[in-house]
Amino acid sequence: MRLVQVMIPAGKRAAVVRALDDEGVDYVVTDETSGREYTAVATFPLPTAAVEPVLERLREAGIDESTYTVIVAAETVISRRFEALEAEYEAEAEHGGNRISRQELQAKADGLASGPGTYVLMTVISAVIATAGLLLDSPATVVGSMVIAPLIGPAMSAAIGTVVDDEALFRRAIRSNSRRCPSGSRPTSSSWSSRSARAWRESSR
Repeated sequence: MRLVQVMIPAGKRAAVVRALDDEGVDYVVTDETSGREYTAVATFPLPTAAVEPVLERLREAGIDESTYTVIVAAETVISRRFEALEAEYEAEAEHGGNRISRQELQAKADGLASGPGTYVLMTVISAVIATAGLLLDSPATVVGSMVIAPLIGPAMSAAIGTVVDDEALFRRAIRSNSRRCPSGSRPTSSSWSSRSARAWRESSR
């Protein structure tokens, strides 16, 4: 289940309320008094499978992608109307498994690419652990170093950007990889680990 909060721009309140009523959503609308371009906030619970269809319906009502929207996990919802909505999407949820909305997927993908400082630190730690694994002849340790290496995040972000047709996300992921791992500028962690292990073994003979 998800709890969704959507800021309603001026002039769109009636259209948003009508869209939520059409979808059978149990909602609360409160006035927004910050003096910005928004006049109200709509809060409503949704089954996970219903998030994307309902948000698409709100897009048609005038809530564009620049509108402030918050989606959080909800533990329990006590409402007869919500139970009816949940039953409506239950068959789709069973067919599609643990489906999340496109918006949630994009947000998770944005968080996969770590900052430069974290990236460098985790890469160094991964290289040290890989070196120890090679020195100890321990495949499990080498595999463990691969697990904590932060190299997969940008690659997954690029893949998700391709799947959901988010060009901005795809470009950010590619730039992140290019900026942090320029081709030929320095040896990779694995090659450095291999050389270190080989040198240690030769010196110990």
